[in-house]
Amino acid sequence: MRALISWLVLGVASLAGAAEAAVGWDPVGVTKGVMVERKLVEGSPLFAFRGEGTFDVPMSRLVGVLRDHSTPVEWVDLITEHKVVQKVDDLTNVIYESYDLPWPISDRDYVMRETTAYDAAGKVFTIQYESIDHPSTPDKTGTVRAKAYRTFWRLEKVGPTRTKVEIEVFTDPRGNLPAWLVNLIQQDWPWKTIDGLLVRSSRGDITADERVESW
Repeated sequence: MRALISWLVLGVASLAGAAEAAVGWDPVGVTKGVMVERKLVEGSPLFAFRGEGTFDVPMSRLVGVLRDHSTPVEWVDLITEHKVVQKVDDLTNVIYESYDLPWPISDRDYVMRETTAYDAAGKVFTIQYESIDHPSTPDKTGTVRAKAYRTFWRLEKVGPTRTKVEIEVFTDPRGNLPAWLVNLIQQDWPWKTIDGLLVRSSRGDITADERVESW
């Protein structure tokens, strides 16, 4: 049940800086090298969650996995579909994701704008997701359309093969799930998501990101 509910708040990951991320957050714990924090969002009964850790993995390899649209079904828990609905430009896509959840919880899906950015001077890569409406992705019968408000990844190169990884998520799974249950269980999402990325990148079969490799 913990894994099931935690992925209802997916939508993997705004482009806020580390200084903002440190303000107003309360610690939850540290698991597998990931420090997890939470913050109650004004006007909502749901918490935003974030995770942060530094790992001995080349940043170019991690970015390669994040930008590879063929891999999410391999390392994102419960995902059944991930596809690019529209390629806007080299750094922007509209994506669709669906999640198969066991009865009695309805399946969830997301339609999001995915925006990536490279900061060569700061050696920082960011990828942001925000829910949007798109004419080619109508609501599915039996599936609840969830909404991602603030979901992003921030990766920073801190050494030749060391990467600081941050993720923040604030989404609404919608439907009839009580807020207290979502808040209780989704706190595992940041460390599970970062760990999934690390494990998938360790296989070494995804091409490293060339822009990051040049830093």
